[in-house]
Amino acid sequence: MNFSIFVRMKHKMLAILALAAALQAAGAQSQPDQAKKDPLFFVKIAANVAGNVQRELVNGSAGIYVDHQNWAAGLKDGDLGPFLKLQEAKPGRSAACLFTRDKDAAVCLYFNGDSPFGMASVKAGATGKLEAGDIAAAYKPLSKEMLKRYAEELTFTPGDITTDDGQPLPAFLVTIAKK
Repeated sequence: MNFSIFVRMKHKMLAILALAAALQAAGAQSQPDQAKKDPLFFVKIAANVAGNVQRELVNGSAGIYVDHQNWAAGLKDGDLGPFLKLQEAKPGRSAACLFTRDKDAAVCLYFNGDSPFGMASVKAGATGKLEAGDIAAAYKPLSKEMLKRYAEELTFTPGDITTDDGQPLPAFLVTIAKK
């Protein structure tokens, strides 16, 4: 037997094992990144903020995610549009909004990539509806207090919702978990 064949095979095996380990490590690193891109990631952050700024809004609300690809359809929507108009549509920009069942209160969070940077929180006035002027005036940057985890444990039941022109958007029914 030629000993050099074993040495070459050993080196190839080590190279293959090293490559496999590197690919596995790269896959493990990208898994959290992929999880962050899931609409639920963004809606959970918005629910925490909503719980900290409008506690009564969270239970039974609809959490809606709008990514940069659906931004134009969201702008045309009667409910989402006034919130999305507060920010420029651009790649990596997204929003997660929570609306009460009656649409008389809402919180909308804005993201650049995975990072939230601003929000608008409004309640209906005398008309019983959310007014565009109130939404624009309600915009503010996020504070660390707003981003704290909401005190109650929440459940997120997935579903879809459509904009006024029929564009489907990921949505979740947000409820307080039963104890």
